[in-house]
Amino acid sequence: MSENNICFSVTFRGSPSGVRRALRMTRAEIAASGASTDMLGRVETVLAEVLNNVVEHALRDRPGELVKASGHQKPDGWHFRINDTGCALPDGELPGSAFPKLDTAIEDLPEGGFGWAMVHLLARDLHYCRLPGRNCLSFRIPFE
Repeated sequence: MSENNICFSVTFRGSPSGVRRALRMTRAEIAASGASTDMLGRVETVLAEVLNNVVEHALRDRPGELVKASGHQKPDGWHFRINDTGCALPDGELPGSAFPKLDTAIEDLPEGGFGWAMVHLLARDLHYCRLPGRNCLSFRIPFE
């Protein structure tokens, strides 16, 4: 895939409806670049998980704060940066990449815990840092 130098940014209120709007806008921008259906699905899966976690956890006590998501197409994939003014991640680290254990009785199967494992599976170069008053998350979703 050649670099088209496509950049975009969306700022939205940290709410479920804000996340849906940001995902629609992001999908439209990436679709306009000629991205495959597979790439659109991977981007949407990762962004939905990340942005919903920002709203549900980082902004839990600060509903409606602004979140900024930006993307840039490069030869090795789409690079994203997410910034918010919510609470820091516990211990300043990203959640782990392990999927929940499924070798248990059906009534004991976990209902959640798959999100960050999927993010780690689909994205590369995940980096989180806490700057004064804000969280910054960056990652890349490769073309292949």
